[in-house]
Amino acid sequence: MRKEQFRSAAGRMERSSDFELYMWFFMRVSGIILLFIALFHLYYMHFVVDVAETTFFTIAERWQNPLWRTFDLALLFFSFTHGTNGVRYVLEDYIRHPGMRVAAKTGLYLLYGVLLAMGTYVIFAFDADKWMATKEQISALLPLFS
Repeated sequence: MRKEQFRSAAGRMERSSDFELYMWFFMRVSGIILLFIALFHLYYMHFVVDVAETTFFTIAERWQNPLWRTFDLALLFFSFTHGTNGVRYVLEDYIRHPGMRVAAKTGLYLLYGVLLAMGTYVIFAFDADKWMATKEQISALLPLFS
């Protein structure tokens, strides 16, 4: 194997900036935050609200409270950003050709932006009151489809 096939840490650090330091720190902080957010999410959705009872209306009822929307937005933001940064690390380490690395990271960032925007849109644009008003009508139709 040729020596230049592998990118050394020293080689990466020569061209790095404070961005890498901030992303390293973000991964540690977001990992701790995600641990608590995810554990609370699992506890609440599996023990407080029975999984068998979780329906569209359960979420619509929950999203009438802005604190739940904020919680879900934090879960979305931290998980997507933490995961995207982890994939960015993998791309930096394993894609050796600079052009391919730029293309892969560009695709990753585009996917991140689109999915984060869609998730944020759903959280803020969802009209829980509208759906709760039609709950009885929709619930009456459900036995027809089972």
